Amino acid sequence: MITYLYWTAIFILTLAPLYILGFKAVKWKAAVIVASIILLTGWSTYYFRLQQVFVKRYGGVMTIRVPVLVDYFARPAILNGLMGKISLFIGGPPAAPMFLAIMGYYIAHQGHSFRHDVWRGLKLMLLGIGLNVTRNAYSLFNIFAGKSNADVWHIVFGTDILILAGISLVAMALVIKILRGHVLAYLGLIIVFLLLQYVIPPVEKVLPNAIIIPFFYGKYPQAQFPFIPWFAYVLAGYTFYLFKQFFVADQFKHNRTVKVILGTLSGVLLVVSMPFGYSVSINHTLFYHHGILFFLFCVNYLFWWLLSARAIVEKVNNKLTGYFEFIGKNVTAFYVIFMILAGNMEPFYHKSMDYLLLGFYFAVLLVVTTLFVRLWERVKG
Repeated sequence: MITYLYWTAIFILTLAPLYILGFKAVKWKAAVIVASIILLTGWSTYYFRLQQVFVKRYGGVMTIRVPVLVDYFARPAILNGLMGKISLFIGGPPAAPMFLAIMGYYIAHQGHSFRHDVWRGLKLMLLGIGLNVTRNAYSLFNIFAGKSNADVWHIVFGTDILILAGISLVAMALVIKILRGHVLAYLGLIIVFLLLQYVIPPVEKVLPNAIIIPFFYGKYPQAQFPFIPWFAYVLAGYTFYLFKQFFVADQFKHNRTVKVILGTLSGVLLVVSMPFGYSVSINHTLFYHHGILFFLFCVNYLFWWLLSARAIVEKVNNKLTGYFEFIGKNVTAFYVIFMILAGNMEPFYHKSMDYLLLGFYFAVLLVVTTLFVRLWERVKG
């Protein structure tokens, strides 16, 4: 009951000023700043399940699932308390679903060639595997030194968001080649992907040691973001772009009254459905392998946020938002460097920090990561 009242209050308090400010179309800069705020918030708390690649060419935003400070370092009392649960929610609908959908949107907006998208997708997959190795370098060293019996293959081929993004990009290139611009066909494909998990039998018990299958399907320990059902969000973003381009008249795109009405209705629905969305988000298995209802919850959340983001960002323009924009423009490098540092620190500080130490180490990691990213910018020229 307390949780329900908490989230209800949050969304009502957010909707009220948005109604006064009015809703405007989200511009690229606003989207980057808002995305970076969410990215930074997720890192500072628990599970930043941001999984996608929305690299610089797709607007500077990347979605990736990142177990970070609280998950890696927090004491069990913090991890299992209210902070941990709220952080899980922050790392849920506002993270992976949002950025996978944004990825799909910008795939449609950019309109790159089949060859470009396939090659980009393959590079992202390799980058994801490389990141798995580097961020677990100390753990892998212990395995090869005989100090640990952890599964090497589960570490190297864990389903990182970069890998999911790469597979999704290749898949979208193939789908676009076949379906072209038929909106109804994409809508049908979304439904198919959401229903597949109900008809395909469980494979993790039949093939418990599989390495490649977890990338695509199954409730494997190392498969946080299997292709089924997560690809549905990329399809949703792509379909939304097509729908907006071909079916929404210009007068509705810029009509403040329409946006206020839609945003308010979406916000009310969000508040009503929040207990369900919250309960799924804080359960690892339910979140990573969710069904149609949670997908619809996330889609409604994304729609509400789309209408709200510009109104929020336009009222805040200072050095802090400039820093968030810097993160957004360099998000791939920021994510990779941060995860390498945090991943190799984890064996030394595993679930041992209190609130004060969590805040201190987050600040240290943030500063060090920022310095490395700025150095990377200079190296690139």
